[in-house]
Amino acid sequence: MVISTLRILTAPQSRAEVVRRLVAQLGPTREQTGCHRCDLYQDIEDRDAITLVVQWESEADLCLHLGSEASRAILGAIELSPEQPGIHVDTLLSRAGLEVIESARGLRREESR
Repeated sequence: MVISTLRILTAPQSRAEVVRRLVAQLGPTREQTGCHRCDLYQDIEDRDAITLVVQWESEADLCLHLGSEASRAILGAIELSPEQPGIHVDTLLSRAGLEVIESARGLRREESR
């Protein structure tokens, strides 16, 4: 699994346009092969910070996306930013959920005895 994260700081005068451009690409990105999730977030502590997180099945799927029209439109939104965006691509080897918390809480109870 591969997770791409794009964090854009917007200028007040271009914020609405950046958001509009990114929102317009959510659907097309979600329809691409290998896309598991595509979510756009507004930072509650910094109104000018917007983050796009996309979860891909593989690096090959991400590479196909990077050559797509949706990706070019996202780059257009980046160009409206007054600062260089934060871009991260993370590869996950494994994934766990609630069982990790349950296991850790069980261990703490045993340690306190």
